[in-house]
This record gives sequence, structure tokens and C-alpha cells, in this order.
Amino acid sequence: MRHAILVLLQDQEASGYDLAREFANSIGLVWNATHQQIYLELGKLNEQHMVSYRHVPQEGKPDKKLYQLTDEGRAELIRWLKKPAGPARIRDAFMVKVAGGQLADTQSLLSELEQLAKQRRERLATFEALAKRLDDEGLEDNLYNYLTVRRGILDQRAWLQWAEEVRQTLEHASVGSATS
Repeated sequence: MRHAILVLLQDQEASGYDLAREFANSIGLVWNATHQQIYLELGKLNEQHMVSYRHVPQEGKPDKKLYQLTDEGRAELIRWLKKPAGPARIRDAFMVKVAGGQLADTQSLLSELEQLAKQRRERLATFEALAKRLDDEGLEDNLYNYLTVRRGILDQRAWLQWAEEVRQTLEHASVGSATS
């Protein structure tokens, strides 16, 4: 997560709240983090002199901390970017449910599948709108963000295609077992 935060801070300073919003809207395509995780990591990065912050007074609220990348943080980010990434780890509880589906109620699986498909369609729409915005703003300034969003779009489309196959297969299997 530390490198995801450093990536988000590479071009501009941001508050913890801003970073959480960016995790939800952009880097969240590939890395999830809670507010608590972000603030905890910001504290560690600050202790390691990879980020620094300045206080910004706010009316009627506590001061806001705006974080920025330090030279040490930029050097760490560059070092990390040069290293090969390890294989992606997948943790998908629904896939485990599908794997154990012979013990499950098919209708429950189908219902959960439809809920997840709805979420994926919403995420796809968000990603497509973001890709269009990045394209409209000019890819020369947004190329790497655009490429990341495109991956998110393709992931959502592939998942939805798989979900349709699962739905059809389970519905067909249910009809076949009901007539046996």
C-alpha cells in the first residue's frame, strides 16, 4: 500500500481524505484501502521521511494535513517501479462459494451472483466514464492512469461475461435436475 500512496502523491500534495477518495476513484481499481489503513501508512511514511506534511487551518474543523512526496519518497518509488511485480494475489470469497457450490443452494448462489453483477456493472460504468474523461482531457497527460482504467474496464467486462456463463450453466443444471 505504501507504494500506492507514493504514486498518488507523486504529482501533487493531498490530505488523507483526498487519498482515500483517490483510492475509491482511481488506484482503487487495482488496490483497496480503508481510511484507517491510509492514515496508518501515512504515519509510517512520515516517520521514514518518505512524505512530509504541512498543516492547513480550517474554519470550525481541525487543521488539515497536506502530504507531499519527499526526495527519499521519490527515490523509493523509483526503486520500487524498477523492480518486477510479483504475481497478483486473488482473494475472492464468491469464487470459493462457486467452488463449493455442490453443497450450496443454487438459487442463493444465483441471487448473490446477480448482486455482484450489479455492482460490477456500476463499477464498469464508473470506469468507462473515467476513461472518457481522461481521454477528453488528453491522453498525453493521463496515459498511465488511462491504461490502468482500461485494465479495470476489461476486468469488469470479463467478470460479467463469466457471470453470465455461470448463470446460464446453473439455470440449465437446475432445469436438468428438476426434470430428472
